[in-house]
This record gives sequence, C-alpha cells and structure tokens, in this order.
Amino acid sequence: MYGLRNRNVNIQNTDNALGAVKNNLASKDATIGVPLKRKSGMKIAEEKLHSKKKQHTAEDEELEDIENIDPAPEVDFDKETENDLTAVAHYAQDIFKYYRHRENFFKVKNYMSHQTHMGRDARPTLVDWLVEVQETFELNHETLYLAVKLIDLYLDRVPRVKRERLQLIASASVFISSKFDERSPPLIDDFIYISQDSYDREELLSMEREFLRTVNYDLGAPISYRYLRRFARVSKIEMSTLTLARYILETSLMFLDFCRVSESLMGAASLLLALRMKKIGDWTPVLQKYSGYKQQQVEPLMFALNHMIIKRKQDFGKLETIYKKYSHEIFFEVANTDSLPDIFPSSHPIGPPRDLLRN
Repeated sequence: MYGLRNRNVNIQNTDNALGAVKNNLASKDATIGVPLKRKSGMKIAEEKLHSKKKQHTAEDEELEDIENIDPAPEVDFDKETENDLTAVAHYAQDIFKYYRHRENFFKVKNYMSHQTHMGRDARPTLVDWLVEVQETFELNHETLYLAVKLIDLYLDRVPRVKRERLQLIASASVFISSKFDERSPPLIDDFIYISQDSYDREELLSMEREFLRTVNYDLGAPISYRYLRRFARVSKIEMSTLTLARYILETSLMFLDFCRVSESLMGAASLLLALRMKKIGDWTPVLQKYSGYKQQQVEPLMFALNHMIIKRKQDFGKLETIYKKYSHEIFFEVANTDSLPDIFPSSHPIGPPRDLLRN
C-alpha cells in the first residue's frame, strides 16, 4: 500500500512538474511567438504549384497585353464616320465582334460524302445558277451569300437529297434570303418563272417551311461579304479594288471547302489578293487592327485563292457566269486582271489549306 501510495504521490508530482513545463512553454510562446509547424511534403508541393501558376498567369497577361497592342492607334475609322447615320459607327465594332462569335454556329462539314446523288459538278453548277438569279432580279450581294450559306446548312443536315430537288432547294434559299436582305424581294411567281415551271407554288412554300425548320429559323449567319466590305471601308480602298476582291470571293462560293473556312478570314484573304494583283498595296496595320489577322495568318489562304482563280478555268471552264459578270465594264472588267504567279502545281486541287477547315 505504501509503495502504491508513494507511486501515486510520484505520479502527482510528475503531473505537477509537467504542468509547470507547459506553463513555462506557454509563457515563452507569449514572448517569442508560436513555434512554426512542420509542413507536409504535399503542402509544400501545392504552394510551389500555386507560385508557378501565379508566375505563369503574369507571363500570359504580359503576352496578351503585347498581342492587344493597337497596330494603328492613330486610326479610328468609326470615330471618323460617327456622323454618318448609315455607318452605325457607335455599334460597328460590337457588330463585327458579334459576327466573329457567331461564325462557329454555322459551320458545315464536307457533306458530299452523304449526298450520294450529287456529283462533283452539282454544287458549282448550283452556285453558278444562283449568280444568274441574283443578276436577273438585281439582288444584293448579301442575298447571294446568305442563299449559298443556307444551301450548305441544309445539305449538311439533310442526308441523301435527290438531285432533281436541288433547283427547288436553291430557289427556296434565295426566296428566304431575299426576304431577309431585300427591301423588295421577288415574288413567288417570279421564282416559278425562272425555274421554267420545274415546281409549283405550293412546292416552293413547302420547301421554304422545311428549310426554316432545318436551320432552326436562324438566318443571321455571318457572311464573308460583310467582312470584305468592312475591311475595304476602313482601309479606304477604291471601288475597282473592292470589285476585284468581290470577284475573288464570289468565285470561292463555287467550292464547298472555301465555304468551310472562317468567313472573316475569307474576306481578309480575298482583299489581300486583290491588293497584290493590282500591285497597289499589301496588308497594313489598319487592316490588321480591324480584321484581327496578321499578314502571316492571311497569306496561306490568299495563295490558295490565287490558285483557285487560275485553275477554275481549267476545271470548270463551262461555268462562267461569275467570270462573265465581272468581265463587264460595269464591274471594271476586273476578271481580266492578271493573277499572281501560282505557287502550286497545276495538278494541285482547288481548296484552302487543310488546317483552316472547320469541322
């Protein structure tokens, strides 16, 4: 018992001693601060990673600032035209920014693989006929470009369309796009007449309804022609040069793969090619500012368009509506302008660089 009692006393004394040590440590903590805790390896790794992320973010922001440097700070085209009500200068930048955002909503694939009833010449022939219709009715260029876009969207989403329905589809596309872009669109009877009664009134109206359902009633597709006009205006290019760029861009409508490239880039490349064909200029800081593209981004597509102008005569010589249209003096006979030297062999197919195709 005595031993146990003494042991209890010793334990109690030990507890008292430990308490004194704790109090002493607490007193030291109050004067010299709380001792540092040892960090785990995971914690150290996380802090290093966080530090690297912060550093990386700072570097990215610096690069972004460099990219966002205005290449032509002395030029503000929209400020110059703010008193022109037709220029909608206060909204122009936002409008084209919105167009760029919308481009990806209207992408089309190479639908020819599932359009088994369409041969190689079917689509170029269809576009050639659409240009005739545009000239006959004196429609806006925007109407033509939207009609081609609608046809591509329809053929991309509806498989195995029969060849005999293509003219009806093309007529419906112009019928719809003219309502969207024209102040006085052609009448239904006009379309029946130019088709030589290939379809009747009810068939065209039925096709119109089917078309609208297929494209989900969304007709606000960005078109390359609008970009071209914008780029030409901000760089104050004369009408003959713009018309040459129109000829290049309109010819590209014949080829599906060019219609699978960004519309803004197509507008930029056609203008650059026109400038070089006329030997009056090159890609400028102003064009870079308002297009968002540097020269090295535009040139590969420009050379492909130059090859297209040369090779179209070889491959599709019978489809000359666009060429004849722009050979007229009203259009400054721009179709007769000499092309640039072709960097591609004559056997090279018509089309853009593959990395520019949107899927």
